Amino acid sequence: MANVLDLRRRIRSVKNTRQITKAMKMVAAAKLRRAQERALAARPYAKMITSVLESLTRRVDIFDEDTGNLRHPLFVTREEKRILLIVISGDKGFAGAFNANILKTAFQFIAGNTDKEIDVEAVGRKARDLMRRRYPVAVYSEHTESDQMGDNPHIFKTRERKAPVEVTGDHPGMLLKLEQSRVFEMAQNIIARYIHEEIDAAYIVYNEFKSVIAQRLVVEKLLPLMTIGIPQITGAVEQTEAERERAAEAALSARAS
Repeated sequence: MANVLDLRRRIRSVKNTRQITKAMKMVAAAKLRRAQERALAARPYAKMITSVLESLTRRVDIFDEDTGNLRHPLFVTREEKRILLIVISGDKGFAGAFNANILKTAFQFIAGNTDKEIDVEAVGRKARDLMRRRYPVAVYSEHTESDQMGDNPHIFKTRERKAPVEVTGDHPGMLLKLEQSRVFEMAQNIIARYIHEEIDAAYIVYNEFKSVIAQRLVVEKLLPLMTIGIPQITGAVEQTEAERERAAEAALSARAS
């Protein structure tokens, strides 16, 4: 049976733990508020970019007048045999079911496309770690070829697929410090793979932020392009009542801090 001294130690330990968790809660609320401000501030920019793209498509001849074929390769549709899936998760834990729900949606998408070859690009450490544990990493071999004169050697990479689902790339830390160069490099790589017919479609799984209380998980088709400015949402999962209640509590804490 615990004596008085042990009880006092336990009480003091509980009080210290409460102070630590209170401080962590205040820090998390401040980070949440800053993240919300950045998300809302980026929306006018995204709308303007969409408006510019819509204007460009109205001024560019997408179809060849003579043949009737599409001029731009990103508008060309093909039978989906090879798919690229981009999974956007967080880099850190202690975020409730945020990462778990994103990964669950990604696994559901993969399970629903077992007749296709799927390449996974993981953005965020949580997606990278779990995807690498579940699926093998793609293996490439390099070989060098020269022209007829033996000059101008070029290095070519050859893919050796060993499983229907493979991880072709990961981008940890991209969301912690978002840099235009990294995003542009990733986008260029995806575009090149589609143009060279290494993939027939590209999808992205992410958590759509509407407000602190209202969020939903979205599966959006990025390629091929169909209509500029209108997202090709192929799947969406709304929050449960319990998740909305927890989000409301987090919002109240953010305002109180």
